[in-house]
Amino acid sequence: MVKELNKLTLIGRKETRGKTYPLFLERFGLFISIIFSIYLVYLIMNNFDLSIWIKIILNFCIAPIFALSIAEIIGRLIQKMST
Repeated sequence: MVKELNKLTLIGRKETRGKTYPLFLERFGLFISIIFSIYLVYLIMNNFDLSIWIKIILNFCIAPIFALSIAEIIGRLIQKMST
């Protein structure tokens, strides 16, 4: 009886092993999103005459949030395609 209970999951269903998740693609997407956000900040800083405070906010607040948002979108697209 104890051996049978140890083989069951919490709700008593039988689970099968799924496909492996392509984690390397998600890491590559994170890397690409960081490069893209750095390039975008570089273009904005060189093409527009902005005040120093807007440049600071852009560099330290908006650019990291933008990079992580793009990485999350890429990760969700990879997850959608892999399942």
